[in-house]
Amino acid sequence: MANFFDAITGEGITRLEVKKGVKFRLGLEGGGPGPKYERLNVTTSAAVSPSEQLKAADKAVKFLKEEPKGSKKFFYEIDPDTMQGSSVRACWNGSDYSAPVTVVSETTLEIRKSIVTLARTFVADAHYLWGTAGNQPGQSNGNPGGGKHGAALMRKYSLDPKATERDKVLAVCTAYCTIGGYSTCAGRCDRTGVKSGAPDLDAFLKSCQEAIGKGVTDQTKWPGAGLRKDLFPRKYYWKGGLQTSAGEVAWGESCDGVRHFDCVGLVNYCYAQHWYQPNFGLDISAFRNENQGTTEIDDAKDLMDADILIKSGDGHIGMLYRNGDKWCVVQAVGTATGLTDDSEFKASAWDRFRMNGAYLVGKGS
Repeated sequence: MANFFDAITGEGITRLEVKKGVKFRLGLEGGGPGPKYERLNVTTSAAVSPSEQLKAADKAVKFLKEEPKGSKKFFYEIDPDTMQGSSVRACWNGSDYSAPVTVVSETTLEIRKSIVTLARTFVADAHYLWGTAGNQPGQSNGNPGGGKHGAALMRKYSLDPKATERDKVLAVCTAYCTIGGYSTCAGRCDRTGVKSGAPDLDAFLKSCQEAIGKGVTDQTKWPGAGLRKDLFPRKYYWKGGLQTSAGEVAWGESCDGVRHFDCVGLVNYCYAQHWYQPNFGLDISAFRNENQGTTEIDDAKDLMDADILIKSGDGHIGMLYRNGDKWCVVQAVGTATGLTDDSEFKASAWDRFRMNGAYLVGKGS
């Protein structure tokens, strides 16, 4: 049997999202049965196997090359606008000889909408942590572009509220990152409705010590504080500086199992899922550079989903999206707040850039 693969990454695929009106490429590894192992007929026909139609040449399919020669790795170009059906198949003697690749066509506008829709899915639960790009602490499932796929890590717990040394400062269920300076996550403490000094810190620390005494040393197994038992104390850092005063404690959410982003990490993560090549990742200033594929947009009436918004001085970045009859911003704001999508877009507050649609592909591509 033969197998289709992504012509760029080489990974095996059974589904591909493509842009309407834009030809795409597929790789196929394997030929027909021995002894000759001849090249298979690649077709978009929807005919039921076996069928004479699966032997016929397809105008939507163009054979490009075998690379390298003798490898039985064949490359094809497909025109989505002239496909006979919704999948690409490799057939031998009128019968299927591979799993088909289901093709889903999207317009560039649909892809741009998909980028910001993805960003908005993180608003409800994700945390902000400087230097990160979407991974859950201890897992390498963030955006690999820029080397940040595993940037967020879980910090070892510290239960001394009076400690002042960085590695001993109070912290429970808190993520940290060392990229761009040592930073820890505040767990969206401004959204928990809890002010400094409440819940009862002494009672919480006592419960932790009791758990340790019973052999439960995994901090992620300890019950939190507050009405829902979901809050954990910490004194947090940003770029090497302690952000809480000596006696102040921030009560935030547990960072365990939560995706963490900084502002550019969110933009990079969502664009990377729709980029024509792997490992997309840019610094904020690079999004201003037309050599990276962006164009500055000055027309106040020319607005599109996923337009890239940058503050003067390159200190912050977000994305534009349409919310009914309004245009809003989805962004990673800060570690005490997390991510938001409810700020109305004000053109005077941002410089705006648009990524060339030629570089964008569907998420499943």
